[in-house]
Amino acid sequence: MQYEEAVAHLDGLINHEAVPRAGAVAGLSTDPMVAIMAMLGDPHRSYPVIHVTGTNGKGSSVRMMEALFEGMGLRTGAYLSPHLESTTERIRTGGETISEDAFGEVIGDVVLALEAHSVAATWFETVTAAALLHFANEAVDVAVIEVGLLGRYDATNVVEAQVACVTNIGLDHSAGEATGGHRSPVRRPGSSSRGARWCWGRKIRDSCRFFSARGRRGPWCAVTTSA
Repeated sequence: MQYEEAVAHLDGLINHEAVPRAGAVAGLSTDPMVAIMAMLGDPHRSYPVIHVTGTNGKGSSVRMMEALFEGMGLRTGAYLSPHLESTTERIRTGGETISEDAFGEVIGDVVLALEAHSVAATWFETVTAAALLHFANEAVDVAVIEVGLLGRYDATNVVEAQVACVTNIGLDHSAGEATGGHRSPVRRPGSSSRGARWCWGRKIRDSCRFFSARGRRGPWCAVTTSA
């Protein structure tokens, strides 16, 4: 698929960034994304992942970690959202934005798999699947993934993170029904990864208690930092 074809195809899909759900979660599920990745051979399982969530500072955190890993000699994949001018800005490998030709090719691979199984996907599911597939094709040593708008139902939650970062938590992308920061829709990292770690960019007492309590029942532990 050519780049222009890929963009045209994406423009025809449901895009929750263009038409936000304002905090509505009815009908949302990560199950379709799990199925999509299975169709592609689960490429996201071929490299370790750092998953970055929070209200503010996600993109800058991803770029800083990308720079650190690249400086250590590790080939790094980075997935960010939203983009400013071109969708290609969301997918980076080796410190460089994916080329238009490579973007068109990997979107085409995802679309072919979806069509072969008669499965429909949203804009963000398609681009996320393409990014995770591209990282596997590029044999990255590590991928740093930014969570999108849908919190615990976000397509990026298909990854099994070895490390997850929470930059901060506030009321955002909602219709105002949330009752507090500790109830923000953040999913715990490493749902199937023993010894997964998570860290705070800013320590929030109530949120730390919430995550720590859940952590006692799961294979992960917390590393917190004070602001």
